[in-house]
Amino acid sequence: MQASFEKDSILVLDVDGTLTDSVRIHQRALLGAMESLAFEGLNTDWGSYPHHTDTGILIHAHAEHGRALPQPHDLARFEHEIDERFTALLNAHGLAEIPGARAFVDAAHRSRWGVVFATGGIRQVSHRKLRSVAIDYTDAMLITASEYSSREQLVAEAIKRAQAGYGITKPRAIVSMGDGMWDLKVARQLGIDFVGIGSKRQRSPLLAEGVTVYDDMWDAMHWLTPGRGRASGTRLASRP
Repeated sequence: MQASFEKDSILVLDVDGTLTDSVRIHQRALLGAMESLAFEGLNTDWGSYPHHTDTGILIHAHAEHGRALPQPHDLARFEHEIDERFTALLNAHGLAEIPGARAFVDAAHRSRWGVVFATGGIRQVSHRKLRSVAIDYTDAMLITASEYSSREQLVAEAIKRAQAGYGITKPRAIVSMGDGMWDLKVARQLGIDFVGIGSKRQRSPLLAEGVTVYDDMWDAMHWLTPGRGRASGTRLASRP
């Protein structure tokens, strides 16, 4: 990881749908893992669950079906199920980046932004996603549902981790970037700024929320370094 500027701000990046085109295969892996637990009449509308994370969904399903709170061995088995299914799908179908994701993250690392990753997926699967598309990250700056079942907790921890890791005592700005309504909801709850990623052609629901939404990460380069890098001195890659 390269850094060209002293860090004074924090950028929290979502993974699925923001950096990696992995929403569909992750959802398939999660569904398979949940169905393996034989919940009768399982509600598969994950968006209706209080916490839209892998472990948050498991915990809520246990409660709704009168089961005891999942213990560490239950969580470990559940994570293994997701990882095994995700790996099979990854091997069969591969994984692409959201256009411009790798270049965007590289440029962010060379800017004033301290980059940290916060995702509702479990840790091992998140590693696989980021490595598959060669995103530059460190384990310490990846916060996942393996550690926190609520998005509010994991994003709050991501901010603390970035402050400590980059030595940012008083952030000039804190921005969350994501593709989902849950990402926006958490940003608003935590009182931080938000930038959306979502194609206008697919009518992202974020467009109706009055926030800035970019089609993909190439498009988001304009937000990262206005003036195509001249103001910050950062040399940017460009859309092929």
